[in-house]
Amino acid sequence: MNQKLSDLDPGDKSTDIGDERIRRHDALLALQAALENEARVEREATEATAAAASTAMWLGASLADLASVTGRTRQAARKRWPTLGEIHRRRVWLGNHVDEIKWAVSVVLASEAEIELPDRGMFEELRTLSVAVEADFDESAVQQDSEPARRWLELARLLDEVLRGIVDAATPTTGQAEFAVFGAKGVIGYYDLASNKQDSDSALA
Repeated sequence: MNQKLSDLDPGDKSTDIGDERIRRHDALLALQAALENEARVEREATEATAAAASTAMWLGASLADLASVTGRTRQAARKRWPTLGEIHRRRVWLGNHVDEIKWAVSVVLASEAEIELPDRGMFEELRTLSVAVEADFDESAVQQDSEPARRWLELARLLDEVLRGIVDAATPTTGQAEFAVFGAKGVIGYYDLASNKQDSDSALA
């Protein structure tokens, strides 16, 4: 907590010459501002470094890769960025199940008219995001975005937020729709199981 301005003026000193008391007070104020700026810069640098590590993991890097950059061990990277294990598990699972996610989305959309939802706008969100993901995962796709890992983040959102939101709220009205919802729930359940299991150093290598 910042000191009160009055606390930053220690009063006259026996060796003061001229206006040194005022200058000293101004210097102490400048020091206080510099310390606050230093803390802000350090905080922003820490956040930027964590974001860069997260992006690298979304793009398929391992803790061993991060260790080669930081000059420290994988365990040190894990301790510094504790969320990387979850990101790694999610990224690996998503990378190995792109087709299954597309299938789950397609069967739900194919049964859209036979699925009751409190908010049917969710289907449009699913359809729009699905088209974007389809384009992003075309082998010839080249991203020009400022977010290098956008395709993976959108794939995760497609499955973990939008599709999950639909099947959790869905009321199928036909057998085919029930099959679609059940199948999509199965894919989501598999994702949950894989992404939340305990990781290890070997799994992140």
